[in-house]
Amino acid sequence: MATSLGGGMLRRFIGIGVAIAIALGWWAFGSFRASSGAPEVGECVTVGGSTTDAEVEEAECGGDDVLYKVVADDGACDVIEVNYTVSVSGKDAVDLCLEWEVEPGDCVKVGTDKDDKVDCASAKGDTDVVKVVSVEDGASRTCAKKNQLARANKTRDQLICVVPNV
Repeated sequence: MATSLGGGMLRRFIGIGVAIAIALGWWAFGSFRASSGAPEVGECVTVGGSTTDAEVEEAECGGDDVLYKVVADDGACDVIEVNYTVSVSGKDAVDLCLEWEVEPGDCVKVGTDKDDKVDCASAKGDTDVVKVVSVEDGASRTCAKKNQLARANKTRDQLICVVPNV
């Protein structure tokens, strides 16, 4: 009889251990799924909606309408970066830092609710549109010509030089 009682206790401990393992696995899966719903560092995004109800969606980098790239997910954004908080599946929020993903020749409409890439030719003469002249490493550098405006990102050590699209 003592052997039977000991075997029953062992089965109960194994059953409790299995239940705990399943619960921990379910919790870990839920935590992973929650954080994987937000765009990751290095991915490009489009921003839609308004400033009070913005929507960020993943997009392929280099697209004509893709202006932003996620450069950090810890909320440590440079003053020129866009800070966007994503709530994922009702879990903890992810604090994204978005920076321009541009190349020389791209045009950006600034000074509105949100910045947007635009077609340079159709936006010619628009005072809210700037044309990217260069993208360089080294935020402490200066732009090559006096008429170029510097957009220095000290946190990422990057300099984007722009001119009015006139």
